[in-house]
Amino acid sequence: MSKIEALINSRMHSFTKSEKKIAEYILNSKKSDITRMTISELASNSGVSEATIVRYVKKIGFESFQDFKLNLVLDNGEEDDILEEEKDVTISKDDTPQEILRKTKLGFLQSIENTDAIIDMNNFLQAVNFIRSAKKIEIYGVGSSSAVGKILQYKLTRLGFPAYSIEDPHMQAISAATLGLGDLAFGISQSGSTKDTVDSLAIAKKHGATTICLTEHVNSPITKYADVVLEIYSGENPVKTSAGRSILVQVFAVELLSGLLYSTEYEKAIKVGKETASAVVNKLY
Repeated sequence: MSKIEALINSRMHSFTKSEKKIAEYILNSKKSDITRMTISELASNSGVSEATIVRYVKKIGFESFQDFKLNLVLDNGEEDDILEEEKDVTISKDDTPQEILRKTKLGFLQSIENTDAIIDMNNFLQAVNFIRSAKKIEIYGVGSSSAVGKILQYKLTRLGFPAYSIEDPHMQAISAATLGLGDLAFGISQSGSTKDTVDSLAIAKKHGATTICLTEHVNSPITKYADVVLEIYSGENPVKTSAGRSILVQVFAVELLSGLLYSTEYEKAIKVGKETASAVVNKLY
């Protein structure tokens, strides 16, 4: 999947009916054909107006239709040459163990590429600044997102930041109500619609805490209560899979945050890293 395809797919849930027509036409066409079209031709082929095309390309982050076409030319030009069966990562009952291995690997690689295509580095850098200045950091997530929350807590603690991952939904809400100015609440939700996580982030924000969310859906309920939205995109169908790729890109985002924090707090990170390593060295046989 090319970067522009990943971008379009990640925004699909937020498109209007007309915008979905454009998106589906682009995704189902050869990119080389799209780049040779005029705006009138793309509008006609998609069944929408030229004005809708203009609004659409701006909505997905391009200055104009020409800018969109230029980026399409530059974006992973070999993508059209990839065989459809190589792009299919859905496991079937007839797959051999080697085919399952290949599809699992390819699916993970695709998810990382999808996230790389849409990451807003300015948002990640803003999140880094918020974490660095926070007096206390609470992390909220349920289900598989709570496991990622534990990884984030571990990473932040090893870097010297006061982070606490709270899994129990009631305790999330109670603890969020005790936060205030200078504190930070970090909500993790693949769908962005997990009620407990959304509600806890909303409570934290109401009481004056800074808020961050990590999600695959930028127009979901959780983003309404986040000062910074960290968007990721696995391309995974949650109905057909067990969320492995969604977890993967969440961890990828956590690793990116950790790397940025390590770089900006290098001396502190080295010092705390040695101290925490020393604290657990006797835990090994």
